[in-house]
Amino acid sequence: MGGIRFFVEGSLHRYRALFESVCPSPMTIPKGQVLCSQCCTHGWLYYILDGLAKVYITTSDGNEQIIDFMMRDTLIGMDCVDDEKKSVVSIASVTEMQVLPFTPEILRRMILDNPQLGFDLVVYYGEVLRQVSFMVGSLGHANLMVRLASFFLLFIDMPEYKQTHKILLTQQEIASCINVSRAQIAKMYAQLRSDGVIGTGNHYVTILDEKKLQQYSRL
Repeated sequence: MGGIRFFVEGSLHRYRALFESVCPSPMTIPKGQVLCSQCCTHGWLYYILDGLAKVYITTSDGNEQIIDFMMRDTLIGMDCVDDEKKSVVSIASVTEMQVLPFTPEILRRMILDNPQLGFDLVVYYGEVLRQVSFMVGSLGHANLMVRLASFFLLFIDMPEYKQTHKILLTQQEIASCINVSRAQIAKMYAQLRSDGVIGTGNHYVTILDEKKLQQYSRL
């Protein structure tokens, strides 16, 4: 399972300047906004400059099933690159995000002008497919503490966290992100607080001991 991580990040960094040169102006996406809705077509795709997005489906009983987490230098919305096809997933911002919007036609022209991008997108989506398969299994069966600790570690290098030292999410928002109940989150918070790993406040978490958190992510 080497090389499979809890999230996808950085895979298309070499093309960041190219996307910046051809895409419309960057957009700021507030936390909690849906960029793509399941069973809808939207006509836009996005290159993530910064922030965290969750990819999920809504099950028949109304619950969310997380498919993947995506971070900077990745693409989202590609499952309906054909504007006649409806999206099979929803995508929402977990944190405030900066994205570059683009259309399938823009992407087509980019690939025609730079065939290597076309090949690298095939490699990239092979990586995404591996990640999705891993995520579905992990979020369905992995130790819940591993799931929570791994999720917290996503935020370490984010500019917002470096500035505030706070993960600005409620217990319910985190529970939704990793497919557990709020009661389970509260219990794990208590354990991590007692071990000096995290501190909590009104709608935020701060990491006090990153090394211990890394250990929890490998239980």
